[in-house]
Amino acid sequence: MGSSRSILLCLFGAALCLTGTRTSTSTGSQALQCYSFEHIYSGPFDLSGKQLLTVSCSGRCFEAVSSLSTGYRSSVTLVKKGCWTGSPNGQMEVNQDSLPPDFSLVRGCATHLCNVDIMNHDSIPNLSPAPDPPLLSGTECYACVGISPEDCAPNKSRRVQCHQKESVCFQGNGQMTIANFSVPVYIRTCHRPSCTVMGTTSPWSDIDLQGFCCKGNLCNRDSVFELFTSAAATPQAPHFVVLLLTLPLLVGALGGPLWLSS
Repeated sequence: MGSSRSILLCLFGAALCLTGTRTSTSTGSQALQCYSFEHIYSGPFDLSGKQLLTVSCSGRCFEAVSSLSTGYRSSVTLVKKGCWTGSPNGQMEVNQDSLPPDFSLVRGCATHLCNVDIMNHDSIPNLSPAPDPPLLSGTECYACVGISPEDCAPNKSRRVQCHQKESVCFQGNGQMTIANFSVPVYIRTCHRPSCTVMGTTSPWSDIDLQGFCCKGNLCNRDSVFELFTSAAATPQAPHFVVLLLTLPLLVGALGGPLWLSS
């Protein structure tokens, strides 16, 4: 996984005028129809063949995806669609030095059944890229991620050869949240010696992690059974991020995605 990540900031500016033209034709006080869906995936997802339920919303629709990866071809992904709730504005930041790799995207819109952009795993970048150059550190670690301790027991974990800059092992746990949809998460993987552990956070989504690093082959075999309590954790800054920064939404005028891309 490369150490440098670029972020594309999609602010509204002139685009707001264009989306405003389209959304101004909304049906006045009539309730907005939005697709409703939430699910947890342990691999690639595809909603193209699903019949999604619809709900009536008082203001606007939203859709979001949040994914946490080991960086070695294992991930947990949350997908949620429904009515927009919570803060109409906020901020998501990035910490380029943190691992494990994760990704979040939140999109709001204000026309009938408009929350259909996040439909498959193509919405998520590759969180397990091959190292370039293809060199290894010589360290071997357990790698797994799941929503229960049993999913991440050492006997169910893969043994991976760590990429060149990742010379220590990591294990930890936490929570992944989109709006009111939240699941525990447990993870083991390779890490950099700095052991910076931070997940994305915003007013709409959150990946909150805690854990520790160790030195030595396959040293991350300890129990991950202890449940994570976010209230007891120190607030953390996010890293691998997709979302708009500082969005004075004027969500009623939204017609497109609210995002940054890495």
